[in-house]
Amino acid sequence: MNGSWFILGGYAAGVLVFFLEARRRQLVTEGMGWIFLAGICGGVLGARLTSWALLHGEQLAANPLLILDPRVGGRTLLGGVIGGWVAVVLVKRRLGIKRSTGDLFALSLPIGEAVGRIGCYLNGCCHGTQSDLPWAIYQHGAWRHPAQLYSALASAALFMVLLLARGKMRREGDLLKLYLVLYGVCRFSLEFVRERDLMFSGLSLVQWVCLFLMAVFSLELCLTNRRSLSTMRLED
Repeated sequence: MNGSWFILGGYAAGVLVFFLEARRRQLVTEGMGWIFLAGICGGVLGARLTSWALLHGEQLAANPLLILDPRVGGRTLLGGVIGGWVAVVLVKRRLGIKRSTGDLFALSLPIGEAVGRIGCYLNGCCHGTQSDLPWAIYQHGAWRHPAQLYSALASAALFMVLLLARGKMRREGDLLKLYLVLYGVCRFSLEFVRERDLMFSGLSLVQWVCLFLMAVFSLELCLTNRRSLSTMRLED
């Protein structure tokens, strides 16, 4: 079965969850539509440019149109998150929107990855390291960890955790911060069973980025909750 359909299905699932959450929060407006479009376009471009730079440089340099081909692997979510964030910030500034919108993406990103990683599995990209475990799969000439399926399961679990946590966040934007922390934990761990490039001090570049995300946004959540608790005490 062609994995491209699952990759497209991942985008569709993310779109659906985004607008369901926007409707729940009463944020279905024209401006929010532009923000979502910016997030999708910026995310796809950021992911594909990261792929170009790190994974398929020679292949894509020979045929730049491959950056639009969903069958080419290397759609790095980290690059997509950064690209989407930059695009959303620019569009919000242009539209004069100051309200936090990150929580709308916090649920759409993991559900999109949960579906999309099945496409990665079927396409054979983003493959795992060699393994002799009973559930190993044969890809690229060897028995390997089904790293794509691990990622799909981790993303589905992450979606459920965030779904349960969304009503308990103290401030808008905290759900996205929680997602980035938990995603960092999951991806950092999964990197040990994936083929890794660009190693520094025993860790891949992606793992170092994950450590950065975990540190920065854990601190952000702590400071946010501390300020909220201080405000509550003053009001009492």
